Amino acid sequence: MKKRFYIAGLVLASSLAMGQERVVKLEESVITSENTETTIADIPKNVTVLTGEEITQRGAKTVAEALKLVSSVIVKEMGGADAAFDIRGQGATAKSNVIVLVDGAPINSIDLSGYQTSNIPVDSIERIEVIPSGGAVLYGDGAVGGTINIVTKVPEDKKNYGSLNSEIGSYGLKKQQVTYGTKIGEKLLVEVDYLKREKDGYRDYSKDDLESFGIRSRYKLNDGELKFKYNYSKNEFKAPGSLTKDEVNDDREQSSSESWRIYDGKTEKNNFVGDYIYNINSDLEFKLLGTYTKDSYRNKSISPYGKGTADYKTEILYLKPQLKYSYLDESYIVFGGDVYDGETKNYSSSGDSKVEKNSLGGFLINSYTIDKFRFTQGYRRQNVEYKGKEFSRKKFNEDAVELTGSYLYSDSGSTYISYTKVFRTPNTDELNPSYMEKNYEFVPQRTETYEIGIKDFVGNTYVSTSVFYIETKNEIYFDSYSYFNKNFEGTTKRKGIEFSLEHYFNKLTISESVTYMKTEFKEGKDIPGIPNIKGVLNFNYKFNEKLSFNNSWEYYGKAFANGDEENIGKKVDDYILSGLSIGYDFQDGLVINAGINNLFNEKYYDYVGGVDSERYYYPAQERNYYIGFKYTF
Repeated sequence: MKKRFYIAGLVLASSLAMGQERVVKLEESVITSENTETTIADIPKNVTVLTGEEITQRGAKTVAEALKLVSSVIVKEMGGADAAFDIRGQGATAKSNVIVLVDGAPINSIDLSGYQTSNIPVDSIERIEVIPSGGAVLYGDGAVGGTINIVTKVPEDKKNYGSLNSEIGSYGLKKQQVTYGTKIGEKLLVEVDYLKREKDGYRDYSKDDLESFGIRSRYKLNDGELKFKYNYSKNEFKAPGSLTKDEVNDDREQSSSESWRIYDGKTEKNNFVGDYIYNINSDLEFKLLGTYTKDSYRNKSISPYGKGTADYKTEILYLKPQLKYSYLDESYIVFGGDVYDGETKNYSSSGDSKVEKNSLGGFLINSYTIDKFRFTQGYRRQNVEYKGKEFSRKKFNEDAVELTGSYLYSDSGSTYISYTKVFRTPNTDELNPSYMEKNYEFVPQRTETYEIGIKDFVGNTYVSTSVFYIETKNEIYFDSYSYFNKNFEGTTKRKGIEFSLEHYFNKLTISESVTYMKTEFKEGKDIPGIPNIKGVLNFNYKFNEKLSFNNSWEYYGKAFANGDEENIGKKVDDYILSGLSIGYDFQDGLVINAGINNLFNEKYYDYVGGVDSERYYYPAQERNYYIGFKYTF
């Protein structure tokens, strides 16, 4: 019934599309997988762009909540850990198979923690770009499912400006944020922000408190610019662990009994980013990106096996020089490289370890345009080396390839075909003896993706669709029987279709997107934890210049529980979520917003693992509310 209801909604919304002047959706700016700014129409991928305005309208309070409204992304949350973003069915190892960027700089760690996005204030986001199967040549290792680029707002060219933001909501939510910017002299722009967010959580023994401080600067040069950013964040959390089915039926909000592990921990992160752009002449541009990140993670855990402690410390240095030469009108070549130097130290109750991961890569991308055709060829060579006390030195030399062709058949329409070859090497935790079976030897996984797609404007409707086929050899996956990550001895397959519509009326915007995917794992078995279908439906209505209303719907199809590689258990039920938000802009700097999440109080789960009688559950939050204001000066 739920599925029929959702599909009926899509048909109804589609039938509303009537004549209207074309809007500029295809002309929105995107930082492509060549790290140069272009438009949606010119990218030979099924790219999705969420603007900061759309994120605010839909009531998203975190990057994870915003990405739930993208049909090609499955947001995975479990036990207080930062969310993982699964693009095109990567499964339990999604955090190691998607590259997440902030302003083009990777924020992926070298261990199983992946990336952290909960410490990014959504008010500072200009837009989020989701590029499935993108970034293989530019970023290499780990860009299997694709890339997510979070583009933040740059300091404004004003003498004095800022904002005050406050919000309260269900489960003890309290948020305060202050931003101030200024202009020093004629060339230097500086902006600082402070954020404090507290939340008790839906379940007992859960907490998620965040405090962050950031400074952003931009120095305008005669032939370029220099940017510098620093961000510090501290997150204190409590995670209540999983529940059995009987415990869920008794009380969804309780913390774990002695059946599973609960956590009490803290993370701290220092991140420095420098970005230099120099226009040597009208045809030649040089870029240099550098980042330094220092993370610490501490937790105490209680489980049936006793109490434990863990203390991680990770340091990463990343440098990326790049040169772009435009040799013909709308034709260019990009070449560059990257140096990656990372180290993870683990001090735990089970023993100490240290693993280093160092990488040196080089890449070349050529984009050639002739008449209405555009062809892109890209190649990367990357050498990855590991050092550790517990294993002999490991070296991997891997290649990535990207070939695309697109045809602009009209002023608003384009079609494309794409081939991508990419790889993923093990992370430092996977090489740590406490995470793998004794004497097990990892090899890199290699993935090939074939894709065709089309995007166009028909009347007042933007249409984008793609069909893809993905084949992976030696996939690194989580084996629930041995409880280790390892290579799969065989080939895994993913195939599917992504379809999006966006209708524009005078005051109403309706958008729908559906991703259908069929996965094949062991002997034709589905990859666990991946629904075959996800759909998103969104209505945004502007009553006038001051008052706006938004209603979103998400549909998730049935899926085998995580860890059920043999597909022997019953599938987890499908479900529908809906949210309402309303905003009122007084036109004097003050904006008030309020909303309801999980409007119909759906009882669903962030995560389900195990097989039938041994299943364990992480219940998701029920209906919740929020209200807040933002004053800008």
